[in-house]
Amino acid sequence: MDTFADEKSYGPVPNRAPLHGTPFIPLPLGSVRAEGWLDGQLRRQAAGLTGSAEQLFAELGPANAWRGGTGDDWEKGPYYLRGLISLAFVLDDDKLKRQAKSWVDAILALQLADGQIGPVTNQDWWPRMLITWSLRDYFEATQDSRVIPALVRYARYMADTLERKPLYDWARARAADQIETMFWLYNHTGEIFLLEVADRLQHQANRWNEFFRTLEAPEGDFRSLHAVNVSQGLKFPAVVYQRTGQNEDRDTFNIGWRNLRGAHGLAFGMWSGTEHLAGHSDNQGVELCSIVEQLLSNATAIKVSADPLIADEQERIAYNLLASAVSREFKQHQYYTLPNSPIARRNTPGTLPFADDHGDDLLLSPHAGFHCCCFNLHMGWPKFVQHTWMATDDNGLAAVAHGPSRVKTIIKGVEVEVESRTEYPFADTLLFVVTAEKPIRFPLLLRVPHWSKAPLISVNGDQVIATAGSFARIDRLWTTGDVITMEVPAELSTVKNSNGAISVWRGPFVFSLAIDEQVELVTRDDGGFHEFELTSASAWNYALRLTKSDLNASLLRSTMPANPWIAESAPMRLQVKARKAIAWALSHEGCLAGETPSHPQTLAEVEEDVTLVPMGSQSLRITSFPWFAL
Repeated sequence: MDTFADEKSYGPVPNRAPLHGTPFIPLPLGSVRAEGWLDGQLRRQAAGLTGSAEQLFAELGPANAWRGGTGDDWEKGPYYLRGLISLAFVLDDDKLKRQAKSWVDAILALQLADGQIGPVTNQDWWPRMLITWSLRDYFEATQDSRVIPALVRYARYMADTLERKPLYDWARARAADQIETMFWLYNHTGEIFLLEVADRLQHQANRWNEFFRTLEAPEGDFRSLHAVNVSQGLKFPAVVYQRTGQNEDRDTFNIGWRNLRGAHGLAFGMWSGTEHLAGHSDNQGVELCSIVEQLLSNATAIKVSADPLIADEQERIAYNLLASAVSREFKQHQYYTLPNSPIARRNTPGTLPFADDHGDDLLLSPHAGFHCCCFNLHMGWPKFVQHTWMATDDNGLAAVAHGPSRVKTIIKGVEVEVESRTEYPFADTLLFVVTAEKPIRFPLLLRVPHWSKAPLISVNGDQVIATAGSFARIDRLWTTGDVITMEVPAELSTVKNSNGAISVWRGPFVFSLAIDEQVELVTRDDGGFHEFELTSASAWNYALRLTKSDLNASLLRSTMPANPWIAESAPMRLQVKARKAIAWALSHEGCLAGETPSHPQTLAEVEEDVTLVPMGSQSLRITSFPWFAL
C-alpha cells in the first residue's frame, strides 16, 4: 500500500468534553488526495497562480512583514499562506512544501515573549485568525512539534489581552474562524482556558444568529451585509453549537441559507454580493472570496449536521462558481462571477450596478478587483478536496462530496484507504475500492445526491439500499479489494428564477450558453499571466424553447479530456432549441448584459440548435435564460 507523507499515525481528532460531539470529524490535512481530472485541476493551480504567487506579487516576497520584513503586514500574506499550505499537502508537492515551511519558520521564529504572533506594526486580530488556522493545518500535515506550543502561547496572549483590546471591525465579523481554532487546540491539548478564550470571542463577535434569522444587521455589528463576512459568518452558529449544544445554533445555518437564497439568490444557486448583498438581478454576482469562504463554512456545517443537502450545495459551488471564477489554465481570475456575463472588460469605476465597482472586476487578470481575492483564492480547490471525505463519530468514513479522490486514515489502529475512481461530475458512476492492512469492520457512508434518479449501490455485486438525498450506510467487514459501485443518474431540470427566467441543471451542474470568446490582450506577461478582456464572437441573446415545461434537450457526451473545463472539449454538453431575443442587448455602456427578459416580446423567426456547457467551462456565459413556450 502506498503511504502518504508523514501522517500515517495521525488520525481524526474528535471533540473533547465538554465540547459537544459532531457526527462527522474532519480528517487531517493530507489525508485526502485528488485523482484524475481533480488532480489535474490542482496541478494547474500549482503551475499557475499559487505556484507563481511569490513572483507575481511583490507583497508576498521576503519583505512581507509576516516573514520578518517591513512590507505588507495585514491579510495578504496570511490569506496566501492558508491556501499555499492546503495545496502543498493535498497535492504532496515538495516545492510548495518548502515555500510553506519558509513562511512557517519565520512566523514561529518571530513570536514575541508574551505570545503575540506577527508584525508589531499591525496588531489587528483578523489576519492572526488566518495565521493560526494556517498553523493548525501545518501541524496536521507535518506534526511539527513547534506548532501547538506556539498556538497555546498565542492563546494565552489572547486571554490576557482581549478584555482591554477587544475584537474590532473584520475580526468581529469573522471571529468564528478563531473560535474554531480554539476548539481544535483544546481537542489536542485539553487546556480548559482555551474554552474561556472561545467564550470571550463569541461574546465580542457579530450577532450572526440574529442576523441570519432576519437578514437585518444588528445595530453596532460590523458590516453584516458584506458578502464575504456573510459567508464566513455562516459557520458561526455551527461553530458555537459545539460549545452550547443548542439546536437553535445548529439549525441557524440552514435558516440563513434559505433566507439568503430567498432574498438574494442567483441563477447558479448562491446569493449575490458585489461586495454587499445585492438582490436577485442577473447583473449581480459573487465575489471570489465569498465562494472560497462559503466552501469552508459549508465544511464546518456538514461536520456538525451530517446534512447531505449541504454537501450537495458544496459540490454545486465548487463545480460551478469556483470552476468559472478562474481561467482554464489557472493563470487569471475574475473578482465577481455573474450568472450572465457575455462580455468581460474594464469599465470606468462606478459604471456597473455594484456597491463596489473597482473598474476591473470582470477583467481576466492575476489581480482583478480589490486585492484580496488574488491572495485568498488559493484555498478553494484544496479545501474542497480536503473535505470530500470525513471521519464519522462511530469510527467510520463518509464520502461527503464526490470526485476522483483517495483517502487514507487510521480506523481502530488499522490503516485504511478508499479510492474513488470516477469522472464525476462529468459521469454518473463511481467505484470505491477499499484497501486495508487487515480485515476490519467499520461503517462507510456514501452521500447519495438529492438529484439522483433511481440511484444504485452495490458491494462486490450485492445491491444495498440507496435513497436520494441521504447518506447510504454500509456497515460490514471490509477487506482489501472490496469494490462499491454507485450509480447516481440525474435528469435535466429547469428552475425558474426570481425574475421568471430559467436556468438549466443536471446533477451538480448548471449549464451556460457556449459562447465563442474573443480575446483582447491588455497586459502581456512572459509566463502567461496576461491580463485580457473577452468579448462575444458569437450571438448570446437566446431564449430557450420549452414544450409543456420540458426543455427537450439532447445530452451529448464525449471522451474525458485532460482539462474538462474547456468548452470546446467539454465531456458533457446539451443541445437545445432556441431563438434570438432581438431586443435583449448589452447595457451599462456595453459592459453588462441587459436585464434578462423572462418572456421576450420579439423573437427571431428562425429556430436554432444551440449548445450549453457546464458553467465552469467558460468565462463568458449566459446562465439565466429567457424562454418561450411552443
